[in-house]
Amino acid sequence: MSRDDERPPFEDVGAATRALAEATATLTKMLGRHVSASVGPEVGDAIATSLREAARGLSDASESVERRYGRGDDRRRAKVDRTRADLLAAAEQLVAARGFEGASVGDIAAAAGYTKGALYAHFGSKGDLFLELARECLAAEPEAAGHPGATGPDLADDLAGRLEASGDDVRVLLPFEILAYAVRHPEARERLLPTIEGTVDRLAAQVAARRGAGAPTSADRDAALGILGTMNLAAVLAALGDQDAAASGSRVIRDLLRDA
Repeated sequence: MSRDDERPPFEDVGAATRALAEATATLTKMLGRHVSASVGPEVGDAIATSLREAARGLSDASESVERRYGRGDDRRRAKVDRTRADLLAAAEQLVAARGFEGASVGDIAAAAGYTKGALYAHFGSKGDLFLELARECLAAEPEAAGHPGATGPDLADDLAGRLEASGDDVRVLLPFEILAYAVRHPEARERLLPTIEGTVDRLAAQVAARRGAGAPTSADRDAALGILGTMNLAAVLAALGDQDAAASGSRVIRDLLRDA
C-alpha cells in the first residue's frame, strides 16, 4: 500500500476545500472587476454567492469525513485550534490598526503565517472572521475589566488598572470598530447584539455583586454603561496623547461605582 493509500481521506478533502476557497476568493474578486460590468451586478453576485456556497458545502463535507475518520485526534484538533487562534490574533491587530475595511484577507492571513485559503477554510469569509473576533473580544471584556468575583474596591481597582495599562495599544479601538460594524451591517446585528448586550449585563452583575446584591438593577446597568463608555473614550484619549485621560477616567469610574 502506498503512502497516498494510507493517507486518511479527510486530508484530500481538506486540501480540496482549501483549494476551492482560494479559487472562490480569486474568482469573486475577478467577478467584481469584470463580470459585473458586462452582465450586470445581479449575475455577478449570483455567481459569487454560488461559489461561496460550494466552498462551504465542501467544507461541511470535510468536517463530516474528518469526524468519521478520526477528527477526535488531539494533535489534529490542536492544530486546528492553533490556526484559528493565530488568524484571530492577526485580525485583532490589523482590524484595530486599519479598521475592518482596511484589513484585507490577504494581509490578515499573511500576518498569521497562513494562506488566504486557510482563512476561508476556517471562517468562510472575512465577515465571519470578524464576527468571531467580536464575540471573543466582547466576551473577554468582563474578565479584562474586572475579575468575575471581584467585589468592594477590587472592581474599581481592576477597572482603573486596565484603563491605565491600555497605553497606546491600538486594540483600544476594537470596541468602536465592532459597534460601527454592527451599525453598518444590519445583517450582522442579530449575531452581534446579544454579545454586545451580554458585555453590559455581565459588568452590571459585577457592579451588583460589589454591593452584595443579587440580580443587577437598572441602576447597576446604567453604571455599567457609564463605565464602559468612560473606559473606551478615556483609553482613546490616552492613546492620542492626553496624559490625564487615564486618571480622569479612573475617577469617573470610581464615582459611578460609589453612586451605584
